[in-house]
Amino acid sequence: MPRGRIPQGHSPAPLCGLVLTGGASSRMGRDKATIVYGVEPQWRVAAELLRACGADPFWSCTVQQASDWDIGDHALLDLVPAHGPASGLHAAFSRGTGCAWLVIGCDYPSLEAQDIQRLVDARDAAVDAISYRNPETREVEPMIALWEPAAQQRFLQGFDRGEYSARHVLRSGALRLLEPRSPQLLENRNDR
Repeated sequence: MPRGRIPQGHSPAPLCGLVLTGGASSRMGRDKATIVYGVEPQWRVAAELLRACGADPFWSCTVQQASDWDIGDHALLDLVPAHGPASGLHAAFSRGTGCAWLVIGCDYPSLEAQDIQRLVDARDAAVDAISYRNPETREVEPMIALWEPAAQQRFLQGFDRGEYSARHVLRSGALRLLEPRSPQLLENRNDR
């Protein structure tokens, strides 16, 4: 069977999209989701990347963001706040939708639809999650990843035990790592 293909007779979980925007942006000093690098603010740009890959976008966001952006039931508020992006992942994965969550942080302005599509194309029944390997740190980038239901369950179990590292959860399962098309792809704008 060719790599990256779901075996015949096995239906992959449908895709849902998650844009992580709910942080305080304390290092940046302003809401990084509202920054415009091109034409649209990052919270919209990230959602369009997910839509282009067939994933209906939801936003991990604050009450104020949900109100300002008028995103209705696509706003996912932290069920257990104060754990950074892990709280956003927890809110999405706790929905129990049975979907695979295609997750991207709002602070990666170099991402393009082709980069997200590579995660989708790499799906395989033997893989629980797909992410990029940062070429500088050689680490997993958990904020640009596709989380199949099995990886989500591991994350939720760890979260319940007080373990909030998405990177650790990804490394502990059947993970496929992709190399980015350029190192700049994985540069986030957290502190600029």
